[in-house]
Amino acid sequence: MHPFTLYVAGIAVFGWALYQFAIAISKRNAKYNPRGLPGPTLLPYIGRVHDLPIEFMWLKFKEWADTYGPIYRTKMLGANFIVISDESIAEDILVKRGKINSDRPQIQSLFDAKSTHGSMEYLPLMGRNQYWARQRKFTHSHLTEATNAQYYGIMEFEVKRWLHRLLTEPDNFYFTLEDMASKIMSTLTWDDHTISTALTPSAWGLLTQMSPAGPITNVLTPLWHLPQFMNPWKIAERKRHDEQQAWFMEQLLNTRRKMEKGKQRACVTRTYLETAAKTSISGDYEASCVLGMMALVGIFTVVGPLSYFLVSMVHHPEWQTKCQEEIDRVCQGRLPVLSDMPNLPILRACIKETMRWRPNVPTGVAHESEADDWYGEYFIPKGSRLLPLDYAFLRNPVKYPDPESFRPERWLESGWPTFQEPLTKFPNIKGMTSFGWGQRQCLGMSLTQDETVVACGGLLWAFNLKKKVDPKTGNQIEVPTDKSNSLLIVKPDPFEMDFQPRSEEKRQQVIEEWYTAEAKESAERAAFLREAEKKEVLI
Repeated sequence: MHPFTLYVAGIAVFGWALYQFAIAISKRNAKYNPRGLPGPTLLPYIGRVHDLPIEFMWLKFKEWADTYGPIYRTKMLGANFIVISDESIAEDILVKRGKINSDRPQIQSLFDAKSTHGSMEYLPLMGRNQYWARQRKFTHSHLTEATNAQYYGIMEFEVKRWLHRLLTEPDNFYFTLEDMASKIMSTLTWDDHTISTALTPSAWGLLTQMSPAGPITNVLTPLWHLPQFMNPWKIAERKRHDEQQAWFMEQLLNTRRKMEKGKQRACVTRTYLETAAKTSISGDYEASCVLGMMALVGIFTVVGPLSYFLVSMVHHPEWQTKCQEEIDRVCQGRLPVLSDMPNLPILRACIKETMRWRPNVPTGVAHESEADDWYGEYFIPKGSRLLPLDYAFLRNPVKYPDPESFRPERWLESGWPTFQEPLTKFPNIKGMTSFGWGQRQCLGMSLTQDETVVACGGLLWAFNLKKKVDPKTGNQIEVPTDKSNSLLIVKPDPFEMDFQPRSEEKRQQVIEEWYTAEAKESAERAAFLREAEKKEVLI
């Protein structure tokens, strides 16, 4: 093509994008604006985006909360945002008025994730509609069944594998931690731990796509409306989206084929296929997406807290020692298991304080109002995005004195505002603000709590966690406490640390525990398949 023609075409495309941008802004500005609410000064058309950083956005929101109060308004490219930094206000708006404040805004860089017409896998992002209602019920039912069955022993098995991998490849701990969480969800959902290597990148691919710090189309939204043939963001998302959904369906069909041969062991997908006629799910396509999304979220919600637990223990060896003493006293030399949880309050306190100190979802996940509403003297128009700022909730100095410090004793000692009894039940992480509000509260709270207790308990049973020493300089390598990604669900940036077996005896126990568990699992699987083959021959 002639250079002049390319130049003219480029100007035309740019002009078309500006025109679409102007239309979008004018439509949004035609809606009611919030009234009475304080907030930062807004610029015409764009609102307040010029000084809102993409990275660590929650810090700026918290800064504005300190200036403008516990509920304030801002605007970004025509979209109204109501930022809530006080738990009692969030309770009033998102829980007590949940019937009109439980919708989700459209994530720009996903294909219609809100209404699900062609995108059924994004349960946490769906609008409050029939698809969301039935999928939420479906997910709750299957997760409850798995919890009641103590996850078929999968968690304890994969923790043993992880501890052994920390012995043999300690410098690869960042990958093996994620892979442990992924293997648990792969096995729980499809009874196949080998597919974790595909599930993990699928999870982070989706998370990146839906985060403000992901594709630029989540910030400069008009770019998403360019025709697909000249829109690299839509082309890339279509490929990611279609490949992910095809992979989900492939796993369901593999499970069905194994069931037909009598070779499929217990897993959530098998339970669905056995009871499909009794569910309101529309068919295999929808079911495969719901099951796949459940597996993805089971990675999101665990990897961040587990990674930050390593950081907190390295920086606070005195609490590491207290946890180890508690584990030794309660478990009498054996690995902690789920049934030990009531007797491990110090461990639970350290996990909960980690999740408060370094929250997994610091910005919160936005709701969208479905009707005009008033909160006191403040008018909140339909379509406003209601942002529960979790970072601010967990930095409230009245509820959490000395909020910037890691203080697990706040959960264990009377006199602290957060102390609750009995210690066989409290502290627990279920119900934390990080899991969302009202009808949008995360369904995987029990899974996250159980997995973190078993994994962190096993970790401290086996290892002393320390800073790594640089072999060249002899100096300790620092473990940062303030470096992370800026996605919707955060985890620390990769770092280095040292896993030292607590004793030679512990080292041997880790090896023996894994070899014994692996041999037992292999024998049980082989026996199951032999029985299936016998039945197949008889048929």
